[in-house]
Amino acid sequence: MSLGVVFGAKSFEHEISIVSAIVLKNVLKQKLKFIFCDADRGFYLIEEKNMRANFFSSGKYKNSKKVFLSKGGFFTHSLFGINKVDCDVVINLIHGMDGEDGKMAALFDFYGIKYIGPRLEVSALSYNKELTKFLAQKANVKALDYEMLTRQSEPKIAFPIILKPARLGSSIGVNIVHDASELAYAKDVAFEFDKDVLVEPFIKGVKEYNLAGCRIDGKIKFSIIEEPKKKEF
Repeated sequence: MSLGVVFGAKSFEHEISIVSAIVLKNVLKQKLKFIFCDADRGFYLIEEKNMRANFFSSGKYKNSKKVFLSKGGFFTHSLFGINKVDCDVVINLIHGMDGEDGKMAALFDFYGIKYIGPRLEVSALSYNKELTKFLAQKANVKALDYEMLTRQSEPKIAFPIILKPARLGSSIGVNIVHDASELAYAKDVAFEFDKDVLVEPFIKGVKEYNLAGCRIDGKIKFSIIEEPKKKEF
């Protein structure tokens, strides 16, 4: 089975996605097709020898073959027509916007492309922190109380609180607010990344663990459990 790797895109985590693709190249011991999506959402077929960070930061990727989506896969133009990029399945390795919010999944579904990654509905629910809260409530999963903040509104939850852009991965734009003197700065940072901001009470000393899982042949397979190293959150 031949694999394609789609990475990059218009995201605050654009560079992290590039690094992930480079790491995957070194981990998977098979031939891969690398398809880079730039910030303008153009697709480029990247040769394996060019899979290094400065190839993208310098803009040299623009000299690579352009590819486009059509029924059944990615294609390139040639003098004799169009050629299909040889990959049976593509891996959605885009971090944040375009990859984790469901846009890429929707494109793959629309064009009938087989892919590895979460589907549209799952992506839409998990990318928006407020929708994730709704899903947790529906599934009877305990979750912290929260409120949504606008630029004009003030939080009603007592300090200390934590502010999070509603649609952003990792800890980008997230700030802990210990008292009213820190609120204005935290709001400015959060609203730089999103028009909606989620507010929760901040609880000290919470232990955090990461665990990934997927269903293979009807059985759930789990990754190792990781405990992120952190100071305050």
